[in-house]
Amino acid sequence: MRILLPPSESKNPGGRGLPLARRRRRQPIQDSRDLVLQALDRLLAGDGDLDAARSLLLPDSVAADALADNRRIRTAPTMAALDRYAGVVYDGLFLQPLSQAARAVADRELLIFSGLFGVLRGGDPVPAYRVPAKAALPGLGVLSTFWRPRLEAVMPALLDRGLLIDLRSADYAAMWQPAGRGSRAGELVSVRVLSPRPDGSLGVISFASKLAKGRLTAALLERRAAGQPVQDVADISAAWAAAGGSDLIERRTPLGVALELITATATGPAGVTGSARALNPGSARALNPGRLAR
Repeated sequence: MRILLPPSESKNPGGRGLPLARRRRRQPIQDSRDLVLQALDRLLAGDGDLDAARSLLLPDSVAADALADNRRIRTAPTMAALDRYAGVVYDGLFLQPLSQAARAVADRELLIFSGLFGVLRGGDPVPAYRVPAKAALPGLGVLSTFWRPRLEAVMPALLDRGLLIDLRSADYAAMWQPAGRGSRAGELVSVRVLSPRPDGSLGVISFASKLAKGRLTAALLERRAAGQPVQDVADISAAWAAAGGSDLIERRTPLGVALELITATATGPAGVTGSARALNPGSARALNPGRLAR
C-alpha cells in the first residue's frame, strides 16, 4: 500500500533534526531537488520580495514569514514531513493519536508530494518552507511541470505492488500518475469526498473533504498496522466506515478505480466542524500531544 497525499501550505514551526546542509545521505531525487533550491535562490536574490512573493503565489498575510523561511531552507532545523505539515488533512489524520505501529507505517508508506522536494516519505526530514507546485521558478518554469518527468524516473523505487490510494489535490496529482498496469505500481484508487449541500445534493466541500481524507488515512494506517489487509475497495470501504464515513460509489477508470466517498453530514466524518485553527486553538501539539515530540 502507498497513500499519496498533498502537502500543506501551513507548516508547524521549529524542529530538532539536522538541517539539510548537514545531511550527507544523497537520494536519487537529490539532483532535481538541488535544481529547485538553486532556482529558488535566484528568485530570492532577484528584484525584490514583492516579485518573489508573486512568483511563489504567497498571500500578503504570510509573504514576509514565508520568504524568511525559504531563505533559511538549508540551515533551518528539520522534522519529519508528517509532523511538519499542519493543514486540515493533517489535522484530520492526527485527530486521534496514531498508534506507534501505525506511525511506523505512515513514515514508510505515506508519499507526500511537494513543489520543493518532489515527493517525500512521511518520515523524511523537512524544514519550514513555502513553495507550492503551481509556483514558477527562474529557469525551471511551473514546478508541477518540472517534476513530472523526474518523478517518473524516481517513483518506481518508492512503490510496491499494493494499492496506490490517491488523496492528492489536482495540483499535486498533476506531478505524477502511474504509467499503467504494466508499471511497478499497483492498482490506482483515486478518492474524492462528497458531502451533503443545503439543497440536498452532494458536492466537494473543501474543509469536510480535507478533514475526511485525513481521517481515512489514519484509519488505513491503523488497519495496516493491525495486520488487516488493504488490498481492494472492500478494505478501503471498511476503513472509511471506521473513520465515520457514510457510503461510497465505485467507478472503473482506464487507470484503475475512482471512489467517491460520502460523508454523513456537511461537516465531515464524526461531525467535526469549524476550521483547522478552530479545531486547534494553540498549535498542532495541542491537537495531538505526542505528534511533535518525535
